[in-house]
Order: sequence, then structure tokens, then C-alpha cells
Amino acid sequence: MIRKLVLVRHGDAEFYGPEGTDESRRLTTRGLEALKSAYPRIFAALRDEPNVSLWVSPAVRALQTAEVAGEALGIDPDEFALHDSLYEQDDDEFLAELSAEGEGIVVAVGHIPFMREMLYQLTGEDLPFKKGAVACIAITDNDRFHGTLEWFETAPKR
Repeated sequence: MIRKLVLVRHGDAEFYGPEGTDESRRLTTRGLEALKSAYPRIFAALRDEPNVSLWVSPAVRALQTAEVAGEALGIDPDEFALHDSLYEQDDDEFLAELSAEGEGIVVAVGHIPFMREMLYQLTGEDLPFKKGAVACIAITDNDRFHGTLEWFETAPKR
């Protein structure tokens, strides 16, 4: 069972994707720069942890955010695990996937309102989950998925 869950909201994205779909929306240049500036510091405490998995929504903006987080964590993009539950914001499916995960840490990159709602569901903490924000939850009960918030960081705007 997992020891920690790290929830990551994607960075600042454009309003419309090049293909006119929500899933194709990319990060803005400023949004990408903000993540590249903040994530090495934010993820430093997790960089040397064993068994870190990076889960990501298939949306382009989430994949771009995961690339920056993965670089800060030392995880190759080929090792990212796509999870439709993160894009579809399916609580039940996401928690089922977590329960099937082995020992370690899961870093999940997704969207609002899912990230904020998951943080509240697991910890009781209701925090503004702004673009690029990261919440680290220590899982205290894997059977019911409860935990305590260890830290919460926001990426600075550029």
C-alpha cells in the first residue's frame, strides 16, 4: 500500500488547445517557466525516496506539468503512468487504482476540482488548489484512504 500521495494541479494553461479540444490545451510559456522555477525546490524532499510513481492525466497540460515534476524527481517520461481517472475526475476509479498500487509514493498530476476535492476527502483540509500547486499527504489508513497533510506548496506566478 502507498505511504504518500502527492497531488499536483497542472500549471497555467491556454484557454483553447491547437485542436480546439480541452484535452489538447498546452501550458502557457509563463506557466511552464513558473513550474521549472519552483518544482526543483518543491520536489527536492522526494527526489531520493524509493518507489516513486508518477501518474498523469492524458491531457497535454498535465503531461507537460508531469515532465517538469518528473525531471525534478529524476523520473523518465517513459516511466509515467497515464490514468484516465485523473482526466475524468473519477474518485472511485482513482481510489481503486491507488488501492492496487504497491508500497511507495504516488505523485498524481491532474485537474481541478478533482485535486482539491481529493485533498479534502483524504485529509479534511480545504485549501485553494491554484495552478501548479502540490500537496503531499501521508497515508495513515490505506483501507479507507485517510491521511494527514504533510506540506502544501504553490508555484509562483511568472
